[in-house]
Amino acid sequence: MAMEALEGIYVIVSTPFDERGRLDEESFATLLDATVGAGVQGVTILGVAGEAQRLSDAERDRLLARAMQAIGGRVPVIVGASHDGTDVTIERTRAAAQAGAAGVMIAPPAFGKVGKGLIEHYRRIGAEGGLPIVLQDYPPVNGVTMSPQFMAELVAAVPEVATIKLEDPPTALRMRQTRALGAERITFQGGLSGLYLLDELRAGASGAMTGFPYPEVLLEIWQSFRAGDEERAAATYYRHLPLILLDGQPGLGVAARKEILVRRGQIRTATVRQPGLGLDERAKRDLHALLDHLELDARHPGAAKPERATAAAGKV
Repeated sequence: MAMEALEGIYVIVSTPFDERGRLDEESFATLLDATVGAGVQGVTILGVAGEAQRLSDAERDRLLARAMQAIGGRVPVIVGASHDGTDVTIERTRAAAQAGAAGVMIAPPAFGKVGKGLIEHYRRIGAEGGLPIVLQDYPPVNGVTMSPQFMAELVAAVPEVATIKLEDPPTALRMRQTRALGAERITFQGGLSGLYLLDELRAGASGAMTGFPYPEVLLEIWQSFRAGDEERAAATYYRHLPLILLDGQPGLGVAARKEILVRRGQIRTATVRQPGLGLDERAKRDLHALLDHLELDARHPGAAKPERATAAAGKV
């Protein structure tokens, strides 16, 4: 499935583990099927929200193969391929291409310097990896802050960069600035659980890539805005903002997300791999009370199927 620029809602899929912290591949397949069934335009595996940094290379290979099998070409698959070494990143990109992925998401190497060396890192990946690139701009992952000017220069130098997943606030402002500096050919995606999605759409974002566990909510916001109904998009966003804030909190967001996925019947346990933290009993009660208040499960039982935009078919 050919990849162009991202458009729509792409879910960064959690990696399920059993009670002992081992991969739960059956839950992974169930979660992928439910996510696609929700109507999203694509999925991303092996991202930070998928605890990729806590996986072995063998586990990455198993999850990549299982994801491609479970999805079966229904939507594009983006694969997180970030690594501090250029050659290893190229190897991961080639493996994703061989498996049938539509593209790779790549963040800069940890604490790398912004400049010619970083541009060369991405240039080689694009030229030798065989897949389009989603540039991940998220400094908490690697300590690298890219200015709008630098991102525009990188896009100009590396034609394989198709989209910037921009997660360094103020996101909407930085999207506008980067585009104005010459990055008109690409699209921009938000992240951060959809925290700034409404402002990002107003700034011209084409959607979002995030692991928020109710993708139906983000789809409703995106589809309403795209249809010209900004009032409905805003109402949906404001209604769910408390949950978006909770899901996006540093340190415990992945644990809360997994607790919700268990509640939805999409994974079996909410285990987070060490040294990640789980929720204590009070946090669990508060989370479920919020979900009860929002009546999300009544409105979105399991995997609902809102209309998928045909314009995004075949795109990422």
